[in-house]
Amino acid sequence: MKKAAWFSFMMVFLAVPMFITSCGSSSSSSPAATATTAISGSIFAAPVSGAAVVVKDASGNTIAGPVNTASDGTYTINIPTTTLVSDFRIETTGGTYDDEATGVITTAKTLAAYVSGGTLTTGLVNIDPSTTLICDLVTKSGKTLNVAQTIFNSAFGYTPDISVASKNTPSTGGSIAERLAALRAGAFSQLTEDLYSDPAKQFDLLDAISADLGDDGNLNGSMGSVNGTNIPEDIQNRFEHALVSWLSDTVHNVTGLTPDQIGSLPFGQVALTNTYRVQYLPGMMAATLGKTTFKIKITNRSDGSAASGLTVSLMPMMHMASMNHATPVDIVAEEGSTGIYDCTAYYLMASGPGMGYWELKVVIGGMGMGSSETATFYPAVSMGMGTDTVRTTLYGPDDIVTSMSGTQTNKYYLFRDGAVSAATPTFNLFIAHSESMMMNFKAVSVGAVLSNPTGTVTSMTVQASTDSSFSSSVGGADKGNGHWSLSGLSGLVSGQTATIYVKLNVNNQDKTTNGNAASGANAYATFLVTSGM
Repeated sequence: MKKAAWFSFMMVFLAVPMFITSCGSSSSSSPAATATTAISGSIFAAPVSGAAVVVKDASGNTIAGPVNTASDGTYTINIPTTTLVSDFRIETTGGTYDDEATGVITTAKTLAAYVSGGTLTTGLVNIDPSTTLICDLVTKSGKTLNVAQTIFNSAFGYTPDISVASKNTPSTGGSIAERLAALRAGAFSQLTEDLYSDPAKQFDLLDAISADLGDDGNLNGSMGSVNGTNIPEDIQNRFEHALVSWLSDTVHNVTGLTPDQIGSLPFGQVALTNTYRVQYLPGMMAATLGKTTFKIKITNRSDGSAASGLTVSLMPMMHMASMNHATPVDIVAEEGSTGIYDCTAYYLMASGPGMGYWELKVVIGGMGMGSSETATFYPAVSMGMGTDTVRTTLYGPDDIVTSMSGTQTNKYYLFRDGAVSAATPTFNLFIAHSESMMMNFKAVSVGAVLSNPTGTVTSMTVQASTDSSFSSSVGGADKGNGHWSLSGLSGLVSGQTATIYVKLNVNNQDKTTNGNAASGANAYATFLVTSGM
């Protein structure tokens, strides 16, 4: 018995290392575990809860997922690290969200983002309507990612950053970039509400916009439909309107962003009213600080014919962080009976990031209730080029007005009104008077009726000289409606910059740079002017 027991023990002892060796051999011959990388982000059309998230390669094959988003729209998904060297996309379907513009609980459809191989350095992919449109341009229209982003930027005025999450929260809850991403996503919700009054149509609208952009690279309604009806030709203009409307909706949009923080608007140049197709035709130069000329082409929507003989007026408004103000405009005149109307605006400031945006209303017909139609544009106004002076400001002691709303200064704005030729040395000015806290401007010529205390302009002189002593000055000719022409200036040489000094007297009161009595350098406005041939 003892011998048998010892033999059994030895057999068991010898068997143990044989088993361990077998396990090690099996482990060394099996493939190593696949390395993975975690990608996280959010799905936003408002936060989408319960959406299924998958990762697909460039050919559309699923390589990871699905995983579901949390109640705040966030997700994390692990993908093979080798995936990162090639193009891939992340798609989400389903889930629900509280629609931004209406607050209605809405079922989501497809949202997506496209990632170029080797570019994902943060591990963050945030998805919203903007990223979805770019992804669709790549996967449905065959564009490269760079081309798709360029097309999108041209259409909407920005390029989304997938590393930035959208957060419709006050400033304490998100950065400006995060809140701006949410504002732009909300604009698509507002656009859907404006067009269809049904938040569920947003995904059909995104499909239609994708088809429109993929057709010819322009957002112009040339392709794409919702429920069999083409998206409108002025869809770009409508997006701008939706964005600024959403900005002012402080009930649903709680980002607290101001007009100077929303970036550049794309400037759609076609707007439709009930009766008319209204097209903004830029001049030789894009809109800039100072004098800007352009045309408005108006046709009848019923048959495309020229809408001639209309009364057309311009109502520009600058929207800034803490205030709004208008800017002077000239009388609108039609070119014959063509339906093309010549327009001039004298912009007081540029627009864009850090400044705000210009809204330009084109009012067609009378100003009375129900008797007019309005097309609204959002022109980008630049600072312009060169060092020449485009406008200056003068005022007098009688122009400081005290009212229930406080103290305001009604100023005279002197705008350079065209080029100066050394061969025929004439310097033209347009002069406007600010009224009602800069919400209205009146052209200043003899006979103009300004706000009190100036009242009716009974006398007015404009003088110009190329020397500050005014030893050889010329007087201005009143051309009406604020236009003044000063001819015969000496000392102007083609291609050279000269200083032109301008004095203004209204109703026997000298207007100065500081509103004090005229004495020395405060007695005149100063223009730097480069003369042409």
